[in-house]
Amino acid sequence: MITFLALCCAIRSSSDPIVTPYFRKEALAIKSIVPVLPTVARFGVEELNVNLGATYDNPFDPSDVSLDAEVTPPKGAAYSLPGFFSRPFERSLVNGKEKLTPTGDGEWKLRICPTEAGTYRVIVKLRDRSGVTQSSPFEFKTTDSTSHGLVRLSPRNHEYFEYSDGTAYFPIGANVCWGNDKGTYSYDDWIPAYGKVGANYMRFWLGPSWVTFAMEVSGKTEEGQGFGQFELPNAWRLDRELTQAQANGLNVMLTIDSYNTLRAHDAYPAWDHAPANKDNGGPIRIWTDFWTNASVDQVYRSKLRYLVARYSAYSNLMSWEFWNEVDLTEDYSPEVVQAWHRRMGDELRAIDPYHHLVTTSLSDSMGNRNLDLLPELDYDQTHSYNNPDVAGGVLVQQSRKSEWGKAHYVGEIGADASGPRASEDPAGIQIHDPLWMSVATGSSGTAMPWWWDNLIAPNNLYGLFGAVANFTKGIDWPGEDFKRTNIEIGYQTPPKIAVRKDLALENGPVQWSDGESNKPHFVTIQGEKADGDLPLPGIQHGVRNHRDWHNPVRFKVNLAKDTRFETIVGDVSGYGGAVLQISIDGDPVMTREFKTAENGTQGASSSKFSGNYGITVPKGEHTVLVENIGNDWFMAGYRFVDLVKRVAPPIQGWAVEGNSSALVWLRAEGRTWRNVVVNKVKTPTTPPSFVTLVGLAAGDWKSEVWDTWKGTALSSHMIHVGLNGRARVDVRSFDKDLALKLTRIDSQRR
Repeated sequence: MITFLALCCAIRSSSDPIVTPYFRKEALAIKSIVPVLPTVARFGVEELNVNLGATYDNPFDPSDVSLDAEVTPPKGAAYSLPGFFSRPFERSLVNGKEKLTPTGDGEWKLRICPTEAGTYRVIVKLRDRSGVTQSSPFEFKTTDSTSHGLVRLSPRNHEYFEYSDGTAYFPIGANVCWGNDKGTYSYDDWIPAYGKVGANYMRFWLGPSWVTFAMEVSGKTEEGQGFGQFELPNAWRLDRELTQAQANGLNVMLTIDSYNTLRAHDAYPAWDHAPANKDNGGPIRIWTDFWTNASVDQVYRSKLRYLVARYSAYSNLMSWEFWNEVDLTEDYSPEVVQAWHRRMGDELRAIDPYHHLVTTSLSDSMGNRNLDLLPELDYDQTHSYNNPDVAGGVLVQQSRKSEWGKAHYVGEIGADASGPRASEDPAGIQIHDPLWMSVATGSSGTAMPWWWDNLIAPNNLYGLFGAVANFTKGIDWPGEDFKRTNIEIGYQTPPKIAVRKDLALENGPVQWSDGESNKPHFVTIQGEKADGDLPLPGIQHGVRNHRDWHNPVRFKVNLAKDTRFETIVGDVSGYGGAVLQISIDGDPVMTREFKTAENGTQGASSSKFSGNYGITVPKGEHTVLVENIGNDWFMAGYRFVDLVKRVAPPIQGWAVEGNSSALVWLRAEGRTWRNVVVNKVKTPTTPPSFVTLVGLAAGDWKSEVWDTWKGTALSSHMIHVGLNGRARVDVRSFDKDLALKLTRIDSQRR
């Protein structure tokens, strides 16, 4: 066969189909259609095995051969559905690594997701280079089920999700993008662990070529790999894990591609292994041609068709994600990439009969409004790393992007983009805090942590997701129409001696593109208040690598007494380091060099310089300049120590109010990830306090105080809200955090 394939490849033109090991030369015929199940439950998967004859070289190229079905539901309108070429495998674990062995030849299948109970009618159509044929009508029966159905944007409120039957869906889970050496055996451990605690979401990657579920890998054409073919062993793996996820109550985002495939230098490049690369037999020499090359375009459309054919029938497929962090593709052009998303978004909508949600993602936490607001994309995401509070990334971006009018959640989050810091953070504060900040700021789902295999699994942190699942159970997110609200926090017994606190300007936005955050900032400190260019950016860019983003911060102060001022340094760039310089009235008073790898040399960001770098600013009027005069960036925050008279307990709080619910997250002041994990600050126990919410509907409400780590209610009592809309909830002392849940009782809604 290899000699035959080599001959064919030598004589065919560039427009001819690729000759694969799955080629066939038979008379065109549909010989039989055999259902895997005689009846199937509504929102299950009906799989039809189609025994056919045809002449083709590449079963993945619909211009060479195509199998389609016209599906007529019991009541709804008929729709078209593509079929796909497959191959069965069995797995084994050999020396700790998964091995797949074929158990049969290639076969053709159709997968249908019946959304109605009753009798379905199917006509199968087959086309090859010789012509077209079709089957007689085929019928199968569907029984009713308790399934909620497919995930949709809620028609009641497009900023939240719900199932086909109108049940609210609030995604809670993590990125579980690829397996370790054990392949799918690793998912046998992970998936049930998430499902057991009530998590309902995870994310799988289908690229680049080294991931467990990679759809395209470079290799020899005669071995079923390379440009224009899809990787059947990995497709089998994905079948298996989608099925297992469904059995455990987990919906899945399928990420079709990651930036690595179109990156040739640094940041985990994978262009050298990309099937589209001319060096690997593909049609393009330069990665940027991916976005416009006709041959690449055609194969990508074929890939979309294959994915829809094979996986769209899974009702637990929450969404397609075109790209992971598309702005990291090399020589990224926003305009070209936006045009591609519009084109492929239209294609995907046209061929997916079940209208699964569609999204994409960027590495820049600030997002790109022009891309994020494309009508071809159903909802937005944020990826957030290296924020000293971690949860602060959720707060900032949810506050911004909630105004964009789309559903939004943080699709990736972690304390440090370069590693899990697992030994330092065994309790998973970097997971816990973003989960609860998401709930209390009105996100469409929880922030989804990274580091599933080297932080969550080894430390058995699944219970963190279970706590949120317990707390949010039964909430009708679209119906509540949650809005952010301010809360009042007070002492149950005020202190006899006044205490002071820091004026902290921390956890600001981190931007990796042109924008307001990456410009010089000016802030006035008058008395105990800050005014000006707020919020301050959470990063200071240097003067070499991104000189156009250089963003020093200038403070104009008028202090009643000598005051300590601190710059809070987080991670430092691994591509040249940084230099912190603090000046008073134009004179440098502190310079600190943070030396890491030289520019152009790939290096992980460094946390060894993390800490507070302080000076004393004399009383009176002065100008304090904080500037990075080094090569690249450092993460930054700012603090005037003991500047402000404390009038409330040392508690931070965030809250949302809805039509019949209010959700509050309270955290001991200063208990950020960096303070606890890096700076080893022990947060003092808070005094007994109270929280007052305003704007609630008059009537009787049930108030619960929750332990956010165990996911259990600590106390519950009834409160009456008068016409002023105010409700007070007393809170015991705590040293970490608590959550409050207020629910208007049914008798008052009628």
